[in-house]
Amino acid sequence: MITHVLVPLDGSDASEEALAPAAELAERFGAKLSLMTVMLRFPESRIHVPKMDEQSVASGQSYLADVVSRQALGSGISTEAVLGTPAEAIIEFARGHGVDLIVMSTHGTTGSDKTQHGLGSVAWKVLHNAPCAIYLVPIRPAG
Repeated sequence: MITHVLVPLDGSDASEEALAPAAELAERFGAKLSLMTVMLRFPESRIHVPKMDEQSVASGQSYLADVVSRQALGSGISTEAVLGTPAEAIIEFARGHGVDLIVMSTHGTTGSDKTQHGLGSVAWKVLHNAPCAIYLVPIRPAG
């Protein structure tokens, strides 16, 4: 049974293609729907400026609030902006929050770059390391 659906978003229109199927599945199963965005912060960086981190997370939360409003997703949607690297943060969130299903697009801000089997690098890493089921929404290059 599906009780918690996660949709990782990266600010691109392509990543937002996963919203409609995720919302439909969450509604059908009566599951919690969480949207997250990862604000880049590489762990090996020696320069961490707390004020910049705060501004980055605030920017991510603002983006997610805009998505909820634009997509008319209604209330009860949880949003989370986190610092880190995308694939690792998505996997960590799924593990720590009881996510049963991750719904994400095959490509986001990386556009039409393809790594393995037509998947973007983040989708590829999540597919192979997530602790739950993955529903990949195919994004086809324009043209």
